[in-house]
Amino acid sequence: MKFYFLEDKFGFGKYSENSLAEILQQNKIYIEWCLVNLNHFVIDDNVISEIKSTYPSFQFSMAAEQSRVLKLDQYYKEQALLEDDDYDYSEDDYGSSGEKYGWYNGFSDDAIDDAFEGDPMNTWNVD
Repeated sequence: MKFYFLEDKFGFGKYSENSLAEILQQNKIYIEWCLVNLNHFVIDDNVISEIKSTYPSFQFSMAAEQSRVLKLDQYYKEQALLEDDDYDYSEDDYGSSGEKYGWYNGFSDDAIDDAFEGDPMNTWNVD
């Protein structure tokens, strides 16, 4: 996903080499089309604030704004997952019993049943 700022020049489409600000002045509907149809294209709230400081009554269509907000939500959720330091991935705490397979290769009975189809021998090539 690419965040576009007012000074960013487009490297695609019929407005290639024009900045976001220039395109907004020429054809706001094209920017709305980009927001709705291009998964990589997004404008954050700070840019919207900059636009509104010059054009106080500025707003996107409902479809474009919904798409923009959904993309931002998706991006921030992905970032939160990447930055989540509270989860310790170093230890597998899946399952607490080793009675059935005797903690074969360090895996619990639940892990062997669920991930290895109940066959402890399937764990031989797991790092």
